[in-house]
Amino acid sequence: MQRREFLASAALATIFSTSKAMAAADRPTIALVLKSLKNEFFMLMADGAQRHASAHASRYALDVQGVQEETDVAGQTLIIKKLINARVSALLVVPADSAAMLPVLLEAIAAGILVINLDNKLDDRALVTAGVSIPFVGPSNFAGARAVGDYVARKLQAGSKVGIIEGPPGSINAKARSDGFREAMQGAGMLVAGVRSGYWEVARGSAAANELIKAVPDVTALLCGNDNMAIGAASAVDQAHKRGRILVAGYDNIPAIRPLLQDGRILVTADQFPARQAEYGLNLALEALQTHKQQRDLPTIVQTPVSVVAR
Repeated sequence: MQRREFLASAALATIFSTSKAMAAADRPTIALVLKSLKNEFFMLMADGAQRHASAHASRYALDVQGVQEETDVAGQTLIIKKLINARVSALLVVPADSAAMLPVLLEAIAAGILVINLDNKLDDRALVTAGVSIPFVGPSNFAGARAVGDYVARKLQAGSKVGIIEGPPGSINAKARSDGFREAMQGAGMLVAGVRSGYWEVARGSAAANELIKAVPDVTALLCGNDNMAIGAASAVDQAHKRGRILVAGYDNIPAIRPLLQDGRILVTADQFPARQAEYGLNLALEALQTHKQQRDLPTIVQTPVSVVAR
């Protein structure tokens, strides 16, 4: 039974690839390993990477892969092990877990592959313990969430109760966004009356929102760590007949949330430009490969933009 489950996970792990990992000898292969390709955010990131690869087709080959579920550590690990065996030149990864993915990334570095971390930051303590530096390319999730929280707070009365719907416990960006929401609420004199995890998904975001609405009947806002959970939360608010009385905020500005912004079901979100994150990461990898930089020579952080988006 366990073997069948493992094989099924392996089959789901690779969703698509823009090129085979075995590139011509004069062109390096850069691999991009994403989280759930059911999430529009990562599809936008993949699209940005593909556009970059098309514009620089003479310089490198791109291999884009991903998993079905946001927290599929086993699936991502299997993909990366295959890429190590294929001897790709550089690996850009959005880790399914900020600590659990580190061992296989250390294997990649030991094999001479440059490793760059996108979007969901690897755990700093784990990196220090391992004695390795892996650059993070992405925005400040804390600052982005704080800006979203500030926007929501301006629509509330001081002392209002709010709820937070966050991502998985093992995700550094989930924690950073929740911390940003908390700072904004506390700074505006609001009370964070409850926190639930929606694991980045619509259905689980809806379930988390239902729990918060029942547990805190006078909750006035639900601050969600991504847009999928915000879409689920907006549905729960409608089902509770509280549209207009409970504000909903998201994070990511995926295409699916835009109609909800327009009709007011969702108040605000944050755009962290996933396509540009991919471009920044690919530019860093290309520059490092062309100048023969080692892992230790790469910068610690490459900051990318994030901005508030409202109707």
